[in-house]
Amino acid sequence: MKRYSTFLLASLLAVCALAQTQFISGKFKYEVIEGTNMVQIIPKSNSENGAGYSNLVSSDFKSSVTYDGVTYDVVGIGANAFYKCKLNEQAILQLPEGIIFIDEGAFSFTEVGSLKMPTTLQFIAETAFNENKLAGMTVLADNPYFAHLASTQGTVTYTMLTNKEKTKIIAAPGAKPTQFSGSGTTYLTSITIPDQITEIGNYAFYGNPTLKTVNFHAGITRIGMGAFYGTLLTRVNIPNPDCEIGNSCFSNSQVANITLPQGMKKLGRHVFFYCTNLTSLTLPEGMEEIGMMCFGSCSLTSVNLPSTMVKLDSCSLQDNPFTSINLKNVKFVGRQAFSQCTNLTTITSNGMLEEIDGAAFTRCPLITAYLPEGMKTIIMNAYFRCTNLNSFTVPTTVTTITGNPCVGATSLTAFNVAEGSEYFATYDGCLYATGGFTVKPDPNRDEGDVPAGLTALVGVPTGWQKSLLHVPEGVTVIANQAAREVTSITEVELPSTLVEIRPSAFSSITGITKVTCLATTPPNSGEYFTDAVYQNATLYVPMRSLESYQNAVGWSNFQHIEGIDTGDDPFLFGDVNNDGNVKINDVTALIDYLLSGDDTGINLDAADVNEDGFVRINDVTALIDYLLGGSN
Repeated sequence: MKRYSTFLLASLLAVCALAQTQFISGKFKYEVIEGTNMVQIIPKSNSENGAGYSNLVSSDFKSSVTYDGVTYDVVGIGANAFYKCKLNEQAILQLPEGIIFIDEGAFSFTEVGSLKMPTTLQFIAETAFNENKLAGMTVLADNPYFAHLASTQGTVTYTMLTNKEKTKIIAAPGAKPTQFSGSGTTYLTSITIPDQITEIGNYAFYGNPTLKTVNFHAGITRIGMGAFYGTLLTRVNIPNPDCEIGNSCFSNSQVANITLPQGMKKLGRHVFFYCTNLTSLTLPEGMEEIGMMCFGSCSLTSVNLPSTMVKLDSCSLQDNPFTSINLKNVKFVGRQAFSQCTNLTTITSNGMLEEIDGAAFTRCPLITAYLPEGMKTIIMNAYFRCTNLNSFTVPTTVTTITGNPCVGATSLTAFNVAEGSEYFATYDGCLYATGGFTVKPDPNRDEGDVPAGLTALVGVPTGWQKSLLHVPEGVTVIANQAAREVTSITEVELPSTLVEIRPSAFSSITGITKVTCLATTPPNSGEYFTDAVYQNATLYVPMRSLESYQNAVGWSNFQHIEGIDTGDDPFLFGDVNNDGNVKINDVTALIDYLLSGDDTGINLDAADVNEDGFVRINDVTALIDYLLGGSN
C-alpha cells in the first residue's frame, strides 16, 4: 500500500487551497492538485443548501478518473465536499482505496447510513464531521492510522471513529437511520464514554443536535477544543482533576449544571461561553485561573470563587446578571472580565487584588465604588461607562495607572487619592501622577495649592463641571484619554513643560474654543482634538514658536493659530511688522524703516535680526538669508 509522508500530505492540502483545474466525471466534481496526477472530490454546488450530491452508493466512488486524456488518482475528499448532502440514509458507503485525506467540513451536516474508511486513509481534518448525521463510522482493519469502536447506548450500537490504538475519539455519529435501528430514525441522545478512551478529540461531537447526556470516567485525560460545542448537553461532571479541557469545549450548549473536581487548576478560553441555561456557579478549591470568555454571556445569578483563585482572564465573567462578587484572593482581573454585568453592585475581596486591567468593569452602571488597598496597577478605562460611579480614591499601594480609568463615569465629579500616596495626587479634582520634578511657577497665574512634583495629567473626571482645564507647570504628559468626554471643558491651558499628549486625550469634546500651549517646542501630539475644535478653536502659542506649531503634526490641524507674549520671549526675531510671522513683508518693512526712520508699527527688538544691538542694513541681509533657508 502506498504511503505518503506527513510533509507530502501537508503540501497536498496547501496546494488544494489554490485555484486548480476542475472537471466533472461520473457523479462527482473533481479538482486537480497542481503539479500532480491526483484529484480531490469537491462540492458540485456552493449553495448554502448543500454541496449538490444525493442518493450515492459505494460504486459511485472511483479510485481513478480520466479527463482530457489524462488519468488521475482520486486521493482526497475536499473541503465541504458533501456539506448538507443526503447521500443515502440506507447505505453503507465505502470510500475507495487510494483516498488519503478528508478535508475540513467534508461530511459536515451530511446524512448517510454509515461510512467505511479505506486502508489508505492517513489524514482527517478536525472539523471534517462537524454536525454530521451519520449512523456510524468504520475503518478497514488494515488501516495503520485509524480504527473504530463500537459503543452500545441503550438498545442501539454506534460505531465511532478513533485512532489506531482506540484510545481517542476522533469523530462520533450523529444519527441512526432506519436500516440500522430497525424502527425509524434513532438519534444519539446519550453516550457513556468507553473505559479504554482517554481522549476526546477536537470537535468530536461538535454541533450534535440531539446529544443531551455524556458520562465521563476518571480515566479521561483530555477533552478537546469544541468537542461538545453546540450540543444539547445539560450536565457536565468531570471526575479527573488532571483532565485538560479544551477551548470552547462546552460553549453554546444547554449546560445547566457543572461539577468539577477539587484540584483542577485551570479552565481555558470560551469553555462554557454562552451556556445560557447556566445560572449558578461554584468552582472547586484548587482552581487558580478562569480563561478568556470562559463563562461569558451565560445567565449566572450567583458565582462562588474558591480561595485559591488568583486570575480572572479577559471577559471571563462578562455579560452575566449576578449582583455581587467576592473576589476573595484574586490578584488579577483581566480586560473586560466583568464588562456589561449590568446588575453588579457589590465587589468585595480579601485585599489581595493587585491589578485591574482595561475595561474590567466597563458598562457596569450600578457600581458606585471599588478600589481596595493592596492594588498596584489600574489600566486605562477599567471603569469605562460606570455611570453611577461617584467615588474614586486611589489607594496608597497603586504605583501605575496607564490612562484615565473612569471615562464615561458621568457621576464622578472629582478624583481622590489616599493620604500618603507617593505616586499620585489631585489638583482641581483631576488625577495627576507625581515624580521628582520641581514645579515651575507660572508668572501669570497664582497656582494656589498645587502638589509638588506633578508630572502627568492622568484623568479629568467625566462629571467635572468646570469649563477651564488648567494644567499646572511641571506636567510633561497628558495621558491616554485623560479628558475624553469631559464636555464641560471650553478652554484648555497647557504648561511650558509639556512634552507629549497621548491618544484620545481630548476626544469627544466639541465645545473647546480656546487652547493655550506655553511649550516653546510643540509637544508630540497626534490628531487628539476633535475636528470641531480644530476648526473653531483658537490655538495660542509662544510668539517665537508660532511657525513651529503651524507645521507640527496635530497642531497644524488648528485653523486659527496666534502667537502670544509669554513673558520669556516677547518677540519673534525677524517679525518686524509684528504680525506673528516672518515673511518677505518683514524685509520690506525693515527696508522702509531704514530709508525713512519711521518706526511706526515696527518692532525694533525683532528688527535686530543679527542681535548685534543695532538695526542696520546687516539685519536686512540676515533676514533675507533666513528666508532663503539660511541660519537664523
